[in-house]
Amino acid sequence: MRLRELQRLLFTAAMFALVGLGLLVAQPVQAQDERCFDATGYCITGEIRRFWEQSGGLPVFGYPLTPLQEEVIEGRRIQVQWFERHRLELHPQLAPPYRVQLGRLGIDRLARDGRSGVLGNATSGEAGCHFFAATGHNVCGEFLANWRSAGVELDERRGFSEAENLALFGLPISAPQEEQLSDGRTYVVQWFERARMEFHPELPVGQRILNGLLGSEMAPRAQTGPQRSVRHPVRINIPAIALDTAIVAVGLDAQGAPIVPRHDVAWYNLSAVPGEGDNVVLWGHVLRWANAPHIPAPFAQVRNLEPGARIIITTRSGEQHTYFVREQILVRPDEVSYILPQGSERLTLVSCIGDQVVQDGSVVDMTHRLITIATKE
Repeated sequence: MRLRELQRLLFTAAMFALVGLGLLVAQPVQAQDERCFDATGYCITGEIRRFWEQSGGLPVFGYPLTPLQEEVIEGRRIQVQWFERHRLELHPQLAPPYRVQLGRLGIDRLARDGRSGVLGNATSGEAGCHFFAATGHNVCGEFLANWRSAGVELDERRGFSEAENLALFGLPISAPQEEQLSDGRTYVVQWFERARMEFHPELPVGQRILNGLLGSEMAPRAQTGPQRSVRHPVRINIPAIALDTAIVAVGLDAQGAPIVPRHDVAWYNLSAVPGEGDNVVLWGHVLRWANAPHIPAPFAQVRNLEPGARIIITTRSGEQHTYFVREQILVRPDEVSYILPQGSERLTLVSCIGDQVVQDGSVVDMTHRLITIATKE
């Protein structure tokens, strides 16, 4: 499984396009309209941001890979912004809700490999499936559920209509089929005009379809580089357990395993930053190490937190964000959903990753993880 891509499942100031006398004019963005992502260093704003948030967010589009920039698409110069899974195009001359449109990256990706835009076809529908006569393909089971789970907001009504699903993913252009992807592993995938859906059987039912990283695979070139964020968390203070210590940024090692400092609280740098509106993930050990018994484990007392306990996170800029403990749960080490994007602001503390910890002079295997979830309200 592509762990980095799954866990991410996730900037320079972007430019907001305005129309004046029929001409596209770039204006500086107001900071309060930006939503920036430390995972890549880029921001979204204006109509691009609204489209991204209303049409599925991070699971559908992924993180931005470029700022809003001018490119030649199908012979026309337009403003586009690339994301891990999509390319969003700004067409300010059109009336809402058609001003932001999606590139046909499914078609484009196949064409780059020299493959036809429609791969085979069926002659009729199958039981429990949705048959698309225009391309001669059925969409079934979990692929169909994923297709129906998101869409382009067209009517301002709750939920997504079939027209809205179609506007986001497009028509199916293949049947489910096995393909080897960029990580070298083989998956069952189904291609759509604007997406490639991938079946990951190792994930929980209902979460086994991931949208492929077509935007990343097209290797777009950002015309300006990302900006260094001042929103990284650098300190954690939990008054109830007298914890006040620095936070270090960590990622994954070459094998895709989380890097866990021995004595520090770690911020998972593929998770959100405070104030970004998603899951801020911190982890640390709960037991001392044999070769340094005088150094306390940073999360040794986290298990004693009561609901409502305050957790104060300070960012590099000095801004403080206060979260309140809501619940604590025990999970197996292979249950990674709690560190994935959640679609709303929260702080997740993971108590003890790794098995080289000492208790009563012996190394023990910590078979579960204590997950502490805190929110701002």
